[in-house]
Amino acid sequence: MNISRNDNRAYRAITLDNGLKVLLVQDKESTKAAASMAVNAGHFDDPVDRQGLAHFLEHMLFLGTDLYPDSGSFNNFVSQAGGSSNAWTGTEHTCYFFDINNQEFAAALQQFSRFFIAPLLNPAETEKERNAIDAEFKLKIKDDGRRIYQVHKETVNPAHPFAKFSVGNLQTLADRERCISDELSDFFQQYYQAQWMTLVLCANESLDTQQHWVTQYFSAIKGNKNQAKAAISAALYRPQDLGKVLHIEPHKHMQKLIVSFAMPNIDDFYRHKTVSFIAHLLGYEGAGSLYSILKQQGWINALSAGGGINGSNFKDFNISMALTDEGIEYYEDIIEMIFEYICLINNNIEQLPRLYEDKKKLLQIAFDNQEKSRLVDWVSNLSINMQHYDEANYLQGDYLMEGFKRATHELAMQWLTPQNMRLVLIHPGVEPQHKAAWYNTPYKVEHLSPCWIDALSAINTPLVEMQLPAINPYLTKEVVLFAIDTPQSKPTLLVTEPGFDFWFKQDNTFRVVKGHFYLAMDSDYAVKDVKHMALTRLFSDLFMDSVGEQFYPAELAGLSYHLTSHQGGLTLHTAGLSSSQLELVDQLIDALFNVKICSKRFAEYKKQLVRHWRNSNQNKPVSELFSVLAAKLMPWNPQPDELANALKSTSFQQFNEFRTGFFNALHVESFLHGNWQQDDAYEFQKKVAKHLKSAAVIDDLTRPLFEIAQVTRQQLALPCSDNAMVIYYQAQSDCVTEKVTMMALNHLINQDYFNELRTTQQLGYLVGAGYAPFNTRAGMAFYIQSPTFAATTLLHRHNHFISQYLTNIDELTEQDWLQQKHGLTTHIAEKDKNLRLRSQRLWLAIGNRDHEFSMQQRLLDALNALTLADIKSYALRLFDESRPRYELLSASNRNKQQNQPLSHHSL
Repeated sequence: MNISRNDNRAYRAITLDNGLKVLLVQDKESTKAAASMAVNAGHFDDPVDRQGLAHFLEHMLFLGTDLYPDSGSFNNFVSQAGGSSNAWTGTEHTCYFFDINNQEFAAALQQFSRFFIAPLLNPAETEKERNAIDAEFKLKIKDDGRRIYQVHKETVNPAHPFAKFSVGNLQTLADRERCISDELSDFFQQYYQAQWMTLVLCANESLDTQQHWVTQYFSAIKGNKNQAKAAISAALYRPQDLGKVLHIEPHKHMQKLIVSFAMPNIDDFYRHKTVSFIAHLLGYEGAGSLYSILKQQGWINALSAGGGINGSNFKDFNISMALTDEGIEYYEDIIEMIFEYICLINNNIEQLPRLYEDKKKLLQIAFDNQEKSRLVDWVSNLSINMQHYDEANYLQGDYLMEGFKRATHELAMQWLTPQNMRLVLIHPGVEPQHKAAWYNTPYKVEHLSPCWIDALSAINTPLVEMQLPAINPYLTKEVVLFAIDTPQSKPTLLVTEPGFDFWFKQDNTFRVVKGHFYLAMDSDYAVKDVKHMALTRLFSDLFMDSVGEQFYPAELAGLSYHLTSHQGGLTLHTAGLSSSQLELVDQLIDALFNVKICSKRFAEYKKQLVRHWRNSNQNKPVSELFSVLAAKLMPWNPQPDELANALKSTSFQQFNEFRTGFFNALHVESFLHGNWQQDDAYEFQKKVAKHLKSAAVIDDLTRPLFEIAQVTRQQLALPCSDNAMVIYYQAQSDCVTEKVTMMALNHLINQDYFNELRTTQQLGYLVGAGYAPFNTRAGMAFYIQSPTFAATTLLHRHNHFISQYLTNIDELTEQDWLQQKHGLTTHIAEKDKNLRLRSQRLWLAIGNRDHEFSMQQRLLDALNALTLADIKSYALRLFDESRPRYELLSASNRNKQQNQPLSHHSL
């Protein structure tokens, strides 16, 4: 098995007698264990008259098995042991995964294995969970991704399984002659067979021990290793399904063009990445690129290539563009330019091997310098990789580029023809011929003119200004892993001057040729009023737009950069290969002060940002309520509609005055972390300081926080059929003891809250409790979104749950508490998995003025001292009727917005 240079884990691939493919991983450093099971069965396998059945089965496997019949037993066990569990259903695969404390891994595997051996599929539970499926469907009924997806399904070959409705609802999953649980059982028996499953385990236990667990617990899954799954015989597109343009009206304002080319399955190309290399050429954003030329025309704001649906017998190769108002009028000219650029690629095939080598080199560097990601995400991705790649490439399959293969390149380019094309044009004001099933999406289908297709086919000369990518200058420097100067346990304040602090830490843990740089600029100008807060966000967008072409080669070379707004100013963050990163930062800071921003791009981005903020009122009701909550607690974080109104009336001259004013006086905090030595850091900070020398100095800005002083209920009219509730309790102090007590109480209550109000009472799909700090002040939020119950009913059910919880809290035993405490300890003590997470944590500590970098240890010490009596006492105080809190409820559009400060007795 091909393993990264930077990977110290041990691997073993085995296949059980029943055909189950297993990858065992030992990670001695991990404080958690994780497992994932991928099944080669998804919504494509749904019976035609039972669409959504695979998705329904995924839900049901969590609701009891023969040996563990309680519906919440697995989730409760995992949650109490410091872990999490989840699953998803796709077109041809379903994936189940969890993580947990190492000590409880074997017991969790025993429970998990029964999902695939003997799920109960209890008729009583199917009745409840069918409502959850319906709530999930209704939750996304206005989601543009789902709405557009459904139009796609209705315009392909109806005999292909892609045409099926994937989610399911009360209508498709209703009981008929037989109880639905019997049909679920039939589906399970037919498709949940070991030879179509792939399992990944990762723990600190030895591979022999893990192999023993797998053999003991998973051998009972029925299977026949000689039985192959039947291939899909129908083509995704018939000839009559191509040569069309679909006009689709979005729910939120959107203008998008998707040029889609039909391909067969391309799994066999993975060793050479033939199709992704073509996508790299078409999606290039440097000088002379398709993106650059279309942007200069004022027709697009963004372009991506290579995406699209794919499966075992099809692949859509999409070129997607976000169009300007002008671009929507010129979409045919845009398509002509696409074929002119395709012509450029075809006419210069001899140049492609050297460009391929650049991409190959970068992927090899990325593979050799891989950083550990969140364990549960990593194992779930691996279990899916095992469904597609051979054993030697389970780990390297995504990174493999064995060499430019001209024959397969030319084959793939033959699919990028006008005759093999479909267009999707997403824009407002469509005159609908049809409404898509389930989501009521208005759309119209037109045939492309044969004359136009002939004209496109005749294009044989690219535009003179079109260029292929150049050799990447950021890949010319040698990539070196530097020796460690002196190991440091925490960052050093290398330079401190009035208005400018420069922190540095050489990485001595992860040993990758990467690094991170943060530069936070606070300015009084950023928070002068709502207009200036809006302009701060607009400047970050316009800056990224203005430097995109210049620094696109840096992105291709594994360097990333982002300028984002924060409360009080702007933060520049760069990441990636350390070899050229400091040069990039030097150029980026220069651009901050000097890059030209033209009035045309200002007008375009201002319009887009105003639309984006006004679109936000069409978000999920729970999201809307959290947005209101954040604005109430953080005065420098206004609501989207306030920002939109303030920006709408801003002129280009005011924007330029703002830009000058912002940089005239600053407080700057910076942090360099990664594969650099101290001499590099000293030299670099001089360059940073030189850029900033003309700015006057201000004090570090303290982000204001509104303190909740009374019980306040607010009802908001939201443009959505669902109802929602958010209850927020704010910590009354910044002390670590209250912070960790609130974390512990959330850890105790959140799974019970979900089980009771989501699983048992079926209030809705979005139900939960979470630890939710704002501006470092701890807090706890409860939320419910429901398609059927009024917000006041949700509040009543919430209050009843809290009342019952407090009544039963004395039943919590010392043993229960110690187990829960251990789970939370594991969560807080979890080590940084990679350089990125370490950099984020240290940077957050700098921003919070935790210059001892000790918050993790302080939380652990406070948790260690926390007793069961402390928790019970705190719960009674926190959930007292008179405790100050926010109660945010959706109201019907007929009601006016209400603000009702409530006294405790009126609850």
